[in-house]
Amino acid sequence: MNPKSAKNKGNRLENFICREIEKEGLGKATRTPGSGSGLTKGDIFSNLKFTLEAKNHKSFSLGEWVNQVKNDAKIGSPYPNKWAVIFRDYRYPEFKQVYATIDFWEFLGLLKSESGALTENPDREMRFELKDIKMRSNTILRRLNSLDLKGEDRKVIWEIEDFKQRIQEIIKKLKI
Repeated sequence: MNPKSAKNKGNRLENFICREIEKEGLGKATRTPGSGSGLTKGDIFSNLKFTLEAKNHKSFSLGEWVNQVKNDAKIGSPYPNKWAVIFRDYRYPEFKQVYATIDFWEFLGLLKSESGALTENPDREMRFELKDIKMRSNTILRRLNSLDLKGEDRKVIWEIEDFKQRIQEIIKKLKI
């Protein structure tokens, strides 16, 4: 493949990524002038915190690609651990299968922030446990409400009232 067609192939993937970022409502995205050789690193310039490296190669060199984007992120980004290698799968027509590789701990962070708490959509076992906690908490609240606290220290009274309030807030958050 001649250098010009290889460059065009890379440009096509970069343009595809930019269009998809914009279609998803993640802001404006453009190809980085000089493909990251200037002050701005990575292949895609956007308001995302990730340094993005696009690879449209038939041969697969993930280790090299990861090293490249990690170095770019360290040099040109305030978020050195937020990087992604985006590449297409050559077994499928162009851009029908496109993947991104990111740092595993960044991946876990994304899952944690994007998936919401398990209490919002609990599975069967978690629903049972949450109902049990709710029932036990209501029992504790009834017992606390029935206590005669007239002779108690103000600090103890405040701690009990604070605890009751916290239990009530948690019960409200449990969507069961």
